[in-house]
Amino acid sequence: MSGLPSKYVRQEWFGPESFVAVVVGMVCISLPYTGIAPRDATWLIAGPPIAGALLIALSAVGLPREDSLRRTGIGMLIAFAGFLLAIPGLVVGLALGATFT
Repeated sequence: MSGLPSKYVRQEWFGPESFVAVVVGMVCISLPYTGIAPRDATWLIAGPPIAGALLIALSAVGLPREDSLRRTGIGMLIAFAGFLLAIPGLVVGLALGATFT
């Protein structure tokens, strides 16, 4: 198997910074829903994707730490994507639970 062409291989886009950013982003997103932060703190939900997009844009400028900025931005975007994917999973789980009870 030859794999992907070299122009599509992005090994430097995910690393330890991304993992930490995913955890921080998911914690930020979950704070209004757990009751730790006020329910109207929507900036905690909208913050990770905006910060992620800004960090990815800053990494394209050519700053000295562009790899770390890019990895952190990708982690923040992945955290928001995980939040969006969890919503249909919750709805499906509720539907299955209501069907079998």
